[in-house]
Amino acid sequence: MAKMKNLTWKQRAGIGIGIIVILYCCVAFYYSKGFVFGTKINGENVSGMTEEEVIRLFQNKAENYSLTLKERKGKKEVLTEDQIRAKFEGADEIRKIAKEQSSLLWIKGLFGGETYDDVTMFSYDENSFETAYQKLECMDEKKIVKRENAKPVYKDGKFVIQKEEKGTELDLEQTEKKIKECISGGVDQLDLEKEKCYYDPQYTSESEEISDLKKEMNKVLKGSITYKFGKQKVVLDKSVYHKWMKIGKDGISYEIDENTMENWILDFIYKYNTQYGWHTFKTHDGRTKKIFGGPYGWRISKDKEMEAVKKMLKEGTTETREPYWRQKGKVYDGINGDIGDTYAEVDMSAQMVYYYKDGKQVFSTPCVTGMMTADRKTPECVAYIMYKERSATLVGENYSSPVKYWMPFVGNVGFHSASWRNSFGGSIYINSGSHGCVNLPESAAQKLYSLVETGDPVVTYY
Repeated sequence: MAKMKNLTWKQRAGIGIGIIVILYCCVAFYYSKGFVFGTKINGENVSGMTEEEVIRLFQNKAENYSLTLKERKGKKEVLTEDQIRAKFEGADEIRKIAKEQSSLLWIKGLFGGETYDDVTMFSYDENSFETAYQKLECMDEKKIVKRENAKPVYKDGKFVIQKEEKGTELDLEQTEKKIKECISGGVDQLDLEKEKCYYDPQYTSESEEISDLKKEMNKVLKGSITYKFGKQKVVLDKSVYHKWMKIGKDGISYEIDENTMENWILDFIYKYNTQYGWHTFKTHDGRTKKIFGGPYGWRISKDKEMEAVKKMLKEGTTETREPYWRQKGKVYDGINGDIGDTYAEVDMSAQMVYYYKDGKQVFSTPCVTGMMTADRKTPECVAYIMYKERSATLVGENYSSPVKYWMPFVGNVGFHSASWRNSFGGSIYINSGSHGCVNLPESAAQKLYSLVETGDPVVTYY
């Protein structure tokens, strides 16, 4: 101890440095047989391991290798070694790294060490890989969820933004590239989302374009048309026409689907038109007849309604009205439907004509209708008095007949006086009927002429 006390500070410092050098060299000697402190190869800490130990480490990894694919929708799939037949191919690179390292530089490990991330890890059988790759569920078109942009959807009376569907559509080129890189590098997990392997929707719920589109579509929902006619009330408002508003192909515009709009108008017309349709009629003797066809009835104008609906959608107008009629009947939803309580009735089986005024029978007469052949049979229909004419001449094939009273109701068929006949009613019409008209005694024709008015319904049936 006395000798140490006699040492100068320089001597003491020299001794200390010597000890440090010896210790440093001891550590360097330790690492001379393996990789120096802090060495990492492809993420594996191989400090102190010999090159052969490192090679065996990676060979074992190859034999037990698997790659886990983290997919969207919380799904995972695994590619295993037996599917891709991985082999470790980086032995020469490992030996080269070991040769180039100096154990005297082990101290670099205290400051991060030496990292080698580009060492070739595994090779794989291309055919085996391709087979396994194509069998992945994320490659199955039947299971792929298509991506969809965020878009406005109608809910509770207004358009709201429906969140985008990210889907599971993969960029196949990017996906295959990343998987191969992982296998070659010995990486055991691949997050397809983080590696940008998926296609994303162009517009999300946060996109300004979608917000603007929602506002624009909601502006259209102001207009309405309320149709009132007879006992009917039909409302055309946003609850109906929002279905006509279709998002454009660009995803940020909308258009009115005129085919869908037209189909609604056509359905409306077909439901409430009565012209040329079915009529339910209560006969003079209390029977209920269903009669199809004939020009009498109500008919909505398709062109005018299309124009009015387009205007309502464009300007947001609100109105209550009847439909724009192309033709009107006497009543809508009255007695006998649209026929009402004032009409002429022709019971062709009984060969009788009746006239009702305000629901009361005020006239009846026997008649002769068209002969029962295809070209002369009086049509069964609901028609109407087209006009009235005195002293007309009826001209047809092989005949010309002057009549004092003429009341046509469908085409060239009508009521008229038939002075050339001596008898009416019974079964005359079967073999000796008219050319289709309803023949009347002259006095009866005169009376009916004084009663009927243009537009009065005429119901003919057998």
